[in-house]
Amino acid sequence: MNYMSNIQITIKRNLRLKNLFLLVFISLLFACKSEKVLAPEPVYNFTKLDSTITSLYNNSEIPGFSLVVVNNEKIIFQKSLGYADISTQKSFTNNTLQNIGSVSKTFIALAVMKAVDLRKVKLDENINTYLPFKIVHPLFPDSAITLRNLSNHTAGINDGDIYFKSYIVDNPSQNHPLLPAEVQEYFSFMKLNKDIDDSEFLKNILVKKEIWYSEDNFTKDAPGEKFEYSNIGATLAAFVIESAMGITYEDFTKQYIISPLQMNQTGWESSQINSANFVTRYFSKELIVPDYHLITKADGGLLTSTTDFGKYLIEILNGANGNGTLLTKNSYKEMFTKKVIGERSFGIFWSIEDNGNLTHDGSDPGIAANCIIKKDKNIAYFLMTNISSEISQVHVPALLEISKKLDEI
Repeated sequence: MNYMSNIQITIKRNLRLKNLFLLVFISLLFACKSEKVLAPEPVYNFTKLDSTITSLYNNSEIPGFSLVVVNNEKIIFQKSLGYADISTQKSFTNNTLQNIGSVSKTFIALAVMKAVDLRKVKLDENINTYLPFKIVHPLFPDSAITLRNLSNHTAGINDGDIYFKSYIVDNPSQNHPLLPAEVQEYFSFMKLNKDIDDSEFLKNILVKKEIWYSEDNFTKDAPGEKFEYSNIGATLAAFVIESAMGITYEDFTKQYIISPLQMNQTGWESSQINSANFVTRYFSKELIVPDYHLITKADGGLLTSTTDFGKYLIEILNGANGNGTLLTKNSYKEMFTKKVIGERSFGIFWSIEDNGNLTHDGSDPGIAANCIIKKDKNIAYFLMTNISSEISQVHVPALLEISKKLDEI
């Protein structure tokens, strides 16, 4: 198989299933033993952890990364190493910003349950109750698609190649001579995409007779029957909230998540953040990813730092243990109620492991991110890096070892 085929296959897999960072990495990062009661805060040897992580980074090909560890009250460890931009030697810091891929979907979870708290939506109501256009599964027209279906990836919506249209190259006239011709060909395809509103994007794909509509945009299974991870479905869930609330999803999350948690470095648009702190994204240390953004921001476009995301982790950890401030106890309980779907277990957008850990991860061209909530151990982690895991895998051994060391905390 030639290089072009390899690149296309790996990127397509990345764009369709952005939460699949590396299964072996996830299993190591997320492994822990559940305990029956909340453990007292242990004494951590952060000096040793710091030294070990630094050594692992120094022997890796990772451009830069940042990680944060919290308990239910505060950040207890934070570490950033390497470069946000290699050519300018700009350091990757605790305040460096990047998009975090599908970890963004955990914001949709909070938004859905906040709208439930506000009595604007119901999880098991037909989404057409709230939408300005009608979406029906073509093979099962009598089976309603619900917010619950969208939130646990059982709505019967495929991503497929049509999802490629959600990526917008920021400077389509710009050439990238250092990229291999095969990768340039891929971005040439992306350069043809038009930047439209997510509502139009969804309508074009999911509403009968619209320009991108096809029965292939849906699975062969009725809503609620089978797990099929869908970025389009996640974006649709965010748009349901937007339609029901009468304000944009971005404004809704700012009002009910970002502002209350004082996540002052977090937003959905570069204009909402200090773009000078944004990373350069890499396929490898030698290959820069051309600048891009997403039409479907809700499913993978949140821009944040580990400092800000640490504030969010503290709230989620407290919420998982019945003490959160953004939602009612019942809504947090609903968000983290485990539903087994084939080999997967999901709550509202959160993956729930057999040991009770709450997890989500994400990847996109030039980034990867992972988070875990160990509610019974009263601890949570988040790690982000500015390199693609799917194309350049030379950095993976170091990330595996870093995850092992984090799991020893």
